[in-house]
Amino acid sequence: MPAIAQWDGRSVPELLALEPLDLNLFTNRLNQRNANGALFGGQVLAQALAAATMTAPDDRAVHSLHGYFLRAGQSDRAVIYSVERTRDGGRFSTRRVTAIQAGEPIFHMELGFHAAEEGYDHQRAMPEGVPGPDALHDLAGLAETMGERLPEFVRRRWADRARPVEVRPIDPDAFLDGRGREPRRRFWLRMPSAGAAAESAQAALLTYVSDYWLAGTAVLPHAVPMPGPAVFLASLDHAMWFHRPARVDDWLFVETVSPSAQNGRGLSLGFVHDRAGRLVATMVQEALMRPRRPA
Repeated sequence: MPAIAQWDGRSVPELLALEPLDLNLFTNRLNQRNANGALFGGQVLAQALAAATMTAPDDRAVHSLHGYFLRAGQSDRAVIYSVERTRDGGRFSTRRVTAIQAGEPIFHMELGFHAAEEGYDHQRAMPEGVPGPDALHDLAGLAETMGERLPEFVRRRWADRARPVEVRPIDPDAFLDGRGREPRRRFWLRMPSAGAAAESAQAALLTYVSDYWLAGTAVLPHAVPMPGPAVFLASLDHAMWFHRPARVDDWLFVETVSPSAQNGRGLSLGFVHDRAGRLVATMVQEALMRPRRPA
């Protein structure tokens, strides 16, 4: 298979677009590298969901996904997504997706789809007193206002205004440094390029952003800053539950916490609310987190 084009970092719907190869087989058009030079996990998560969605009945939306990263993906090779149509029941459908490169599985995911129905309704309340996104700086603005308080590599990354996802931290210091604090991040995010995407694509776009700023929460009490060169961080598994429809081109409030880190692994939990305060998704990720040793 020929080398694949690298994504220009602009339109996330364009990054997640797939082409059918055969019945239940799909491939991607673009790749995104992560900080380690491998394939970005959020891309694989979202493309796997997109592949499964193309095989699900039209009246059913994803309600949960559970994925395992098996091998580091190669950013210079296309990914083939093989979908197994495990079951289509009266109101639920189940799919299994395997992501393959060079004949080997690099990732697999179990997904459930559900046709909407009436039932009981309650939710975790959005925290009180959270400032709205209009009152906060984005990362580029913080790169200017925080100046020398930021390490140089953080300042360079944050100063880039061509980011595909706009982020506005509630507490910029806690966003970077969790020493002496509870391991927690709170921020608003939105994806401007998601505005033209169909409603059926919004869950995959939300899945893509779920791999940003989640796993690093578990590292906050132990390393400064995070992300940073002192820690090797790699996703092991990732799960999401989709509670209510949401659009990713509008602001979403995210709160992440880490209940535990041990044995070289860290667990992070995230809650996503829309601007109306509705809980739209819950996400959990465990990641490998190792201090980098000097060469």
